[in-house]
Amino acid sequence: MNRPFDNPDPTGTHRPNRTMTVHGSGVDLAVYEWGDLGDEPLVLVHGLSDTHRVWTDVAVLLADGFRVITYDVRGHGRSSKPDAPHGYRLDRLAEDFFTLIDAVSPRRPVHVCGHGWGAVQIWEAVCDPRANTRIASFTAIAGPNLDHVGITLRELIRKPAYARVLLTDKKFWRHSANSAQIAAQRIAFPPRVRTWLIEQLGGVATAHAATAPTWRADLGTGARIACANLAQHLLWPRRRHTAVPVQLVVDTTDVFVPPFLYYSSARWVDRLWRSSIPADHWLPVTEPLLVAEAVANFVEDLLDADVPYPGADAADR
Repeated sequence: MNRPFDNPDPTGTHRPNRTMTVHGSGVDLAVYEWGDLGDEPLVLVHGLSDTHRVWTDVAVLLADGFRVITYDVRGHGRSSKPDAPHGYRLDRLAEDFFTLIDAVSPRRPVHVCGHGWGAVQIWEAVCDPRANTRIASFTAIAGPNLDHVGITLRELIRKPAYARVLLTDKKFWRHSANSAQIAAQRIAFPPRVRTWLIEQLGGVATAHAATAPTWRADLGTGARIACANLAQHLLWPRRRHTAVPVQLVVDTTDVFVPPFLYYSSARWVDRLWRSSIPADHWLPVTEPLLVAEAVANFVEDLLDADVPYPGADAADR
């Protein structure tokens, strides 16, 4: 049974319209919603060490035309925290996602956008057979499919000459004359750190990068998720295919996720769109308007083109 809870988030235009708790597979998920219940459902999934708050500005922008649903991934924010390491595997995170959408949109497929490891875990979901009737589209920001990356790395190891060509081609990395300086700045001063420093100095930060009170625990959870999944999927990759329409928003100056990590995605995705932009890794915070436009335009183009999602006929019966 789902129940509402008091909302601890900022007041004013950033306050969600609805909050609830969804009981998942061994965890309780804190869920936040903006927009009209009758609008097209769109789920936003955050990455490691973040909470639903990373999507606040994007959610506010999209709420005019979408029913926007965000949640704290297990182990983060107000959601409950498994004790066992296997509780943070990608299959458990994907199961949480399906439990969530079955609770909030049982008869209507959802669009979904993930950032960072939020995208990584949704890749796991869109390659699940259930996605054919439950996921209408997927936008991945700064998060590749780990199994696809693992297959690519294996192929590069087998073909060292080709690997050298790939690694010297700038389009597979990033475009910047001072990329080393940009990398140092972005690693040392992510948006939440910059916001905190500006506020301490008495200024007003340009980005809405509120820090959750659970940030210390969220950092630990992020490390546990990475440890539970990186080696497993990179060293023993699976062939993971999806028929769900996928949009890749590739940050060409991303310090953490260089563009070559998406190199083999087209092989495993039936319908793939790719948008390359020179932007910050933390796009939902630093460029919320750009993210909102990318997601809204993708969904609207699919709807205008009357592109059916896989299994649509079965879902309508």
